[in-house]
Amino acid sequence: MLAPLYQALKHRGGYRPVPLVVFTEGETPLAEGLSACFGMDGALQAIPLPEGSAAEETAAAMTGLEKIIVAEAPSLVMVCGSGNAAMAAAVTAAKLGFPVASADAGLRSYDRREWGEINRMVIDTVADFHFVSEHSGEYNLINEGVADEQLFFAGNLVIDSLAGLMPEASRLGVRAALGVEPKHYALVLLGRPEECIEKGYLEMLLRLFTEISTGTTLLMPLSSGMDAAMKKFGLHTAFASLSGLRMVTPQSYMALLPLLKDSSFVITDADEIQPEATVMNVPCLTMSESTSRPSTIEIGTNVLVGEDEEEILSRVHDILHAGDHADSLRRSKIPEKWDGAAAARIVDVLDRIL
Repeated sequence: MLAPLYQALKHRGGYRPVPLVVFTEGETPLAEGLSACFGMDGALQAIPLPEGSAAEETAAAMTGLEKIIVAEAPSLVMVCGSGNAAMAAAVTAAKLGFPVASADAGLRSYDRREWGEINRMVIDTVADFHFVSEHSGEYNLINEGVADEQLFFAGNLVIDSLAGLMPEASRLGVRAALGVEPKHYALVLLGRPEECIEKGYLEMLLRLFTEISTGTTLLMPLSSGMDAAMKKFGLHTAFASLSGLRMVTPQSYMALLPLLKDSSFVITDADEIQPEATVMNVPCLTMSESTSRPSTIEIGTNVLVGEDEEEILSRVHDILHAGDHADSLRRSKIPEKWDGAAAARIVDVLDRIL
C-alpha cells in the first residue's frame, strides 16, 4: 500500500513524502522490483529490528520511528496496513502530537484472538483521518463513533499495487520456473507461526492434501513456521512424500501474483491475499471463521471454510468439476473503487485537509 501512495504524492507535486518501512533483521525490507516499479529507489528509509517477541519488536519499532518522525516533523503520518509496525507508527506519532491517518481504516474481523484485529482497533482509535477501502469500514467506524467528516471512502490501495506490479511480475517467469501449467494447480498459502500450529492441525492438512492432490497439483510455498512445525511433529516426510504436493521456498509478493493469477484456486488462512484473488477472479478458500474483508465474501470469490474437511473437499470438488458452488465464481464482482485509483483519491483528500 505504501508504494502507490508514494508515487501518487510525487506525481501530484507539492508534497515531500518520506516512505518508511520496518523489517526484522535478516529480511529484505522491500523487493527491488516493487521499489523500482513505483519510483522509490533511494527514497526508502528502513528501520531494522532485532528478532524478539511482538512486544520487543513493537518497542524497538517505536524507538526507531520516534527519531525519524521528530527529525522530519511531518504534516501527517499516514499508516499503511495492520502489522505491529503500523500500530507502532500510529501510537508514536499520536504521542508526539502529529496528525495520523489510517490508509485502510475500519476493517474488522471481530476476532480479538487475531493480533491484526487489535492493531486495527488501536490504529483507528488514535487516527485523525480514516481512509476506508470498502463499505464495511465505513459502517464499522460510524458504529464506533467516528465522525463523518473524518471518513473518506477512497478504495483499496492493495489493488493499486496489484495494477502497478502485474506487468513486471508477469515477466518474472516464476510459474514456468516451477514447472506448473496455468489452471492445472492450486496455490496453498498458510502462514501461521510455529507456536500456533498443533499436531492435529497438521494431520488434518495431511488428510486434505492427500485427497485434493489426487485431482490437481498443490503448490505450497513453505513458510518457516510451517516447516518447523512439520519437523517438530515428525510429519515433514509425510508431506514431502505426497506426489501431488509441491513444497517450494517462500516467494516474494511480486512472485506470488502471477502464481495466484494462473492458479485454479487458492487455499489460505490469512486475509492478505483475499482482495487480489477477488480481483483476479480466482476462487479463494479461507481456512478461518472470520475475515476483516467481508466484501470479498459478499460479492467476491472468497469463502470461509474454517477447518471443516468436508466443506473444503466439497468446495474443491465443485471448483474442479463445475459443481453446485461453481456458479458463485461466475457471480463474483469487483468491489466498488477497487480500480487501481485509490492513491489518487487519497491525495485529492490530502489536498483539501493539509
